Amino acid sequence: MMRSLAVLILLCFVSLPMPVAGESPANPEAMRNNAALAMITFPWQQQLEYQIVFMDPQNGYRAMTYPRQHRIEIYARPGDNTTRLAHDIAHELGHAVDVTFNTPELRRKWMELRGIDPSTPWFACNKCSDFTSPAGDFAETFALLQVGKDYFASRIAPKPTDKDIPALIAFFSYLPENAFPPAQPQS
Repeated sequence: MMRSLAVLILLCFVSLPMPVAGESPANPEAMRNNAALAMITFPWQQQLEYQIVFMDPQNGYRAMTYPRQHRIEIYARPGDNTTRLAHDIAHELGHAVDVTFNTPELRRKWMELRGIDPSTPWFACNKCSDFTSPAGDFAETFALLQVGKDYFASRIAPKPTDKDIPALIAFFSYLPENAFPPAQPQS
């Protein structure tokens, strides 16, 4: 009986997300942030050398990736639910995947796959909204594959349909097999 109880307690402890640095695990925002991180299936800690930091809200920005510093800043807003926050995290991880793994050839293939004119510049201007750039579409699609379609905001290509998902996941063949959750029909 004691052995079963110890195993159960250990399993419960191991499955809990680790607290974000500098935050108390009992803090409701820290709990939400950790729950959002737990929704990300991509093994970013092993694949990327990026730090994710939760910060105060910023006017006009939900998050930002700083490739040179290998840092992702998430400007969590008090009203953000866990899924919204997970989408923002996954979007920024998509940018980190892009700058870490993508080549000009892979970016051209992405634009073809998504029906974007291959002559379109990949990046938007510095600190501009990226929703009308191929880089933003890449990050939004990466987020969609991680946490679902609820917050997809790309404006350069349409929201992927369920039929598009296998080809999109196949594009990411350079990532580990467990990079995305199992495909499930989404509304």
